[in-house]
Amino acid sequence: MDALTSASKPADVASWLHAHLPEEEWVNTAADAARESSIDGAALLSMSSDEAASALKVTVFGRKRKLTLLLDKAKSNVTGSSSTGAASSSSAALGSSSSAATSTGSSSASSSADVPSADVLHAAPIDSATCDQALHDEAYALGLCRWAGGALEKLLTKPEHQGWATSEVRASRLRELAALRAQSEELPSVSIVVVGNTGAGKSTLLNAMLGEASILPTNGMRACTACLIEMRYEDSDPVRTPEYRAEIEFLTKEEWDKELSDLLDDLTPNDGPNEGKVSLSVAEDSMAYGSWCKVYAVYGDEFTHSRVRTDRTGPGGRVIYDNPTLESLKAKLRGVRAITHALSTTMHESAKESVAFRRKCERYMDSLKDVHGGSYWPIVKQVRLYSRRWDSLKTGAVLVDAPGVHDDNSARDAVVKRRFKEADAVWIVSNIVRAVNDKTAKDLLGEQFRRQLLMDGQFGSLAFIATQSDVIERAEALRALALPPGTSLRECARARNAYTARRLALDFKAGLREMARDAGEGVAGADRLAAKHSLPVFTVSSVEYQKLRGLRPADGPARVWAELEDTQLPPLIRHVQRQALVRRKALSLRRCEAMRDFALSLLSLLNHEARLPQSVRDAAKAAFDEQAATLSGELEQHTKAAEARIRKAFAEDVAPKLHEGASSAKTAAVETAAKWGISVNEGGLHWATYKATTRRHGVFRINMNEQLVEPIFKAVATQWERSFLTGLSSTLDGLRQSLQGSLGAFHPALLTRLAAARVPDSASSALSGAQTDSLLASLHAKVAEIKTAAQKQQRDLSRSMEPAVQTEMTPGYDDATAEAGTGSHRRRVAKLEAHVERAAPKMFQTATDGVVSKMQALSDGIGQTLRADVVQAARAAMRTAYSPLWDEMEEGTVQARRALVPHVAAALLETKNAVRRLDEELVDVTEQRRQAKRAKQQQEAIELDDDDEVPIDETLAAVENVPPHASAAGTSGSAVKTESRA
Repeated sequence: MDALTSASKPADVASWLHAHLPEEEWVNTAADAARESSIDGAALLSMSSDEAASALKVTVFGRKRKLTLLLDKAKSNVTGSSSTGAASSSSAALGSSSSAATSTGSSSASSSADVPSADVLHAAPIDSATCDQALHDEAYALGLCRWAGGALEKLLTKPEHQGWATSEVRASRLRELAALRAQSEELPSVSIVVVGNTGAGKSTLLNAMLGEASILPTNGMRACTACLIEMRYEDSDPVRTPEYRAEIEFLTKEEWDKELSDLLDDLTPNDGPNEGKVSLSVAEDSMAYGSWCKVYAVYGDEFTHSRVRTDRTGPGGRVIYDNPTLESLKAKLRGVRAITHALSTTMHESAKESVAFRRKCERYMDSLKDVHGGSYWPIVKQVRLYSRRWDSLKTGAVLVDAPGVHDDNSARDAVVKRRFKEADAVWIVSNIVRAVNDKTAKDLLGEQFRRQLLMDGQFGSLAFIATQSDVIERAEALRALALPPGTSLRECARARNAYTARRLALDFKAGLREMARDAGEGVAGADRLAAKHSLPVFTVSSVEYQKLRGLRPADGPARVWAELEDTQLPPLIRHVQRQALVRRKALSLRRCEAMRDFALSLLSLLNHEARLPQSVRDAAKAAFDEQAATLSGELEQHTKAAEARIRKAFAEDVAPKLHEGASSAKTAAVETAAKWGISVNEGGLHWATYKATTRRHGVFRINMNEQLVEPIFKAVATQWERSFLTGLSSTLDGLRQSLQGSLGAFHPALLTRLAAARVPDSASSALSGAQTDSLLASLHAKVAEIKTAAQKQQRDLSRSMEPAVQTEMTPGYDDATAEAGTGSHRRRVAKLEAHVERAAPKMFQTATDGVVSKMQALSDGIGQTLRADVVQAARAAMRTAYSPLWDEMEEGTVQARRALVPHVAAALLETKNAVRRLDEELVDVTEQRRQAKRAKQQQEAIELDDDDEVPIDETLAAVENVPPHASAAGTSGSAVKTESRA
């Protein structure tokens, strides 16, 4: 049952609990209590959190917290459905007469199934105290594990303890410990790339999110962001670091030399009286004005005052000065170092206050309206900003402000796309009016870019931010939304917000269906793809949020919204914090558990003191070898089956689609190239843009290579997503479960063999199942690493087609660029079109053949990694774990182990306390608990590269589950006392 309503019967309540808490063992007790006590939906919805927990017999804090979050969400949905009825009906009325985006695709495109329910991101608060407590717990737990890891390494390497195991076992254990210690040093951040067109309000949005008035430059009429800007929380020592600091990374000398050559070439006419001479001034409406601005910004008057003396004279005997040649100007500018001295360096700025910090950093970030010499922004590659005042980022989120997309003064498109490839989340920002009218959610910055996001597996990481929700005229809203005459301005804004979110969600689904149809999918396939992804939408007012927080005292009071929550910036900030917290929580817990399991298995080994006769040791080794051979066969079988499934999917599903797309690209290539060369009035390129594009090998304000290869992406996008993301992930998950099943069954089977070989129980029982816990955790992590690595490789692989086409096109670009003189543009067009016609028959086949070859290499690499890092590593780890059964036990070994046991036990205690601090239930790590955990691990996995697949209820519970008495204060001594009481 999906929803809880006042009409739900007790049986429905039980079904609802099972549906939303499927992995919780305690849900059976709660469901039984609902049935036995006849608790229906109306009764449960009327209860407080404590009353509901008591009625459903939920007593443990972590469980109560999960139930509270689930019940709050249900209450919010019930309230929301009743309060938004009017808005929904008016939205539907407007939707019937507005843009055709909602009707595009199958009839189900506008069905109610596509309209999202109340967004849980808005319903579940994560306040500052919760964030601080979660981060405190994380730091405390990881600190305990780091201490334990360091203590264990010192203990195990002391000369007086060298005899605790054979040299082979010692080396293996120390390598494992070193890897665990390295993992606990640093947690990855969550990168959120924010993009939007000029006037979208992107910089104002980011300023508001940071709690600042204007750290980033803002201007609604032009693109201010001249380079990539990263914003991070400053977690360094406050005594040693300022409140604000910046790292400004500049282009290398080689990168700037290449760009300068391109810019000067844009300013050099190919025909007429000034042929071959650089124009030192251009009109603002010239196609080359952007290039002129960059050169002038860096070199100033040294650039514009570069006319050279000639032998000619004018009227009155005046000497005539002429524009310089390209080579002579380049030679002169190489000696102008006032700004370019910064190339290949990183500058640092800092300040105590935001105003001073903005003033220091602005010249690096802002492409100023009034261009003047002596500016750094054209040669800046990236700016990283840090502040400990940015609480919204304290959970590890990194905001990346990308240069304006589709703006004429943005020449860093390739850099932006590289950041997209590495992004954990992507935000599309648009003015709330343009968000619907321009069908931005459907287009997502272009069809090709949209397909790339799907193939990258990033559609589940998208969010749409519609800005300026406070910019609204009441009369216009009443008419457009068909609202009652007495509707207030605030209610008009709320109705427009609801309509916008609904329209964007439908538009997003329509775009997915369109992609599926382009790939030859039927209606069912299109609907499956559309159902797989949804789009979180936030309709925000950054300016009114700043006003309500007192950040804009000179701009007057807020006009529309009276509460901070109404601006929807707080829900957006919680969305950011939640994404990072869930990731950090899962990683921290996994690493603490790995250190605990290592210490546990080590202690089990040290407690093994049985000195067995040679005959018994030989029998034990023989029994192990027999069982290990059986295990090896099973592991090999599992990995070979997985490798075969991967190879089959690549060869039979993806490759045919690639070849189909190559054929379509070959057919369309000549027509595509012809469109570039027609007149501007007919949709072609301006001659200067055409030349600048060929000069840059097809990539300038348009991407010729991308347009040529687009039919391939159109054909393969949806199948690529199914095979590389859904299919590959499912195959590896199934493999992990099979491997865990075989490894988990090894110890009981070995005990049976040892008993049959007459090995004493006193010897075999000492090596309990705890010995394999570390191995199972390692296996889980290794398969997750393989999945992550494969996903990164497939992103590179999908991007390899465009460079392959560019390589084939480069001779044509060079020939076209070389044309000069009268009529050069027509000759340039003719040469490029002729090259496309010659190259098309093999160019696309070569590109797709390369991808197919790399797919085969990828599947081979996965198989090799599985055999080396999983199968062979598992065999070696098992042998190390059970070797005490047959290794000769000397007197020195027993003494060394006895000396180590109390110290290792103390370290183990701290790792248990670390896990307890992060785990959802405050229970001791008993053998029964560990067995239950292993069983659960075989059924589920938290895949950190697929955060969108984690149910929201689980993620919220994981983030907010902090016991009331938890505190990071105290020493390891107090932790030991806690463990003893437990």
